Amino acid sequence: MSARRAFPRGAGFILGVIVLGGGLPGRWASAQQPPPQPAAQPGAARQVREPAKDYYQRSLEIYEFRKAAASGRERGQEIFYYKCWFCHNEFTKGAPSLPDLYKRPQLVSGQPVNDETVKDKIRNGGPGMPAYKTTLSDADLADLMSFVRERCCWNSESPPPNPRFRAR
Repeated sequence: MSARRAFPRGAGFILGVIVLGGGLPGRWASAQQPPPQPAAQPGAARQVREPAKDYYQRSLEIYEFRKAAASGRERGQEIFYYKCWFCHNEFTKGAPSLPDLYKRPQLVSGQPVNDETVKDKIRNGGPGMPAYKTTLSDADLADLMSFVRERCCWNSESPPPNPRFRAR
């Protein structure tokens, strides 16, 4: 056996069949079939079950903005902190400040200030503002609006409190 031969005779043929042929001989690729579905009865609507939610999982509370409260103004404050505060705080230049928004006669766009126009601006965005229509649900918007209308905004030196923190 010479030093130049790395594979035994016939190995090159088998390797060529595997590489060029797409697999081992006798095992050719085929399309996968979806698993069979049970036959639906005529007139019966197919029920889709939502996965169970484990609210002891803290990341779910953060993802759904329910760390501070389940609903209401406190939840709106949390949504504002995660979605709005980084542009609408006292340090940014160019973005409108939101304290006393409902005391103003009109928005920057010229529309009157009321719940519908503010919700529309949050949903559809505008020049320099992203649209949140696919990110925030109607319940999220309602909670956010209650915070913006009643108590917006806070000093950046004191962000929203962490309800899980316990001072000793």
